[in-house]
Amino acid sequence: MPKPASKNELIEAMVSARNTLDSLIDQIEHSKMTLPGVSGEWSVKDIIAHLTSYDRWLGLTLALRGQKPPDLWIEDIPLDEFNHRLFAENRDLTLDEVLQQYREVWRNILDETRARPETYLFTEQTVQGYPDKFIPCDVLRSESYGHYLDHVPALRAWLKTTKQEQSCVTAPPPPPESRH
Repeated sequence: MPKPASKNELIEAMVSARNTLDSLIDQIEHSKMTLPGVSGEWSVKDIIAHLTSYDRWLGLTLALRGQKPPDLWIEDIPLDEFNHRLFAENRDLTLDEVLQQYREVWRNILDETRARPETYLFTEQTVQGYPDKFIPCDVLRSESYGHYLDHVPALRAWLKTTKQEQSCVTAPPPPPESRH
């Protein structure tokens, strides 16, 4: 994914990635969003909650608001352990809560990206209590909208499998052979 060179390119890339993700999510029945197995043990709901957490704490809080995210986001722990902690943190949220947060955090990211000066989005920043310097555009590209695209293949594959299973279940039986 190419690095945006302007605020307009950044917003276009964000919206394009989000539209790709949303187009897949929109094809999934709510009753199937909590079924495990989309990506390992994760359901669609779990993936949405995972992406929303990244958006909230790295995209919105760190990159756009210039605030330190919670310590969990700074700890030096293996990625699988980190993702498991996020999974556990979001496990008890209802599907409706997850979807509401997903939409709300996205609106905030998009609004705040539009409101930020281009120089801020493409200039190295520091945040007190956060150990690394960062460029907001790069954080958004890797941890927000770029992260959406990391999960698209698993969602596509799962959708394809569930649609095939559904067509096998709903397909009418072949006509009986005629015996004359």
